[in-house]
Amino acid sequence: MHGLMMHKQLLISSLIEHADRHHGDTQIVSRRVEGDIHRYTFRDCHRRARQMASALTSLGVQPADRIGTLAWNCLGTARRRVT
Repeated sequence: MHGLMMHKQLLISSLIEHADRHHGDTQIVSRRVEGDIHRYTFRDCHRRARQMASALTSLGVQPADRIGTLAWNCLGTARRRVT
């Protein structure tokens, strides 16, 4: 499409792919509710996002479908739901 600044859509998946490609070993650091520090890399984040996308696809979710999530402010709870 002519006249747009971007050559592709600005999607969360594109941002995660870019972070993995150019900053894959950079750590994402957060403090959990329990007080300990959790560390993982952009590469890990991208792998987990692809894992979630694969799981949703296997459940029949199509690319244009909308899904809802309940995002507790607790990484441990969210991680248990994915694995």
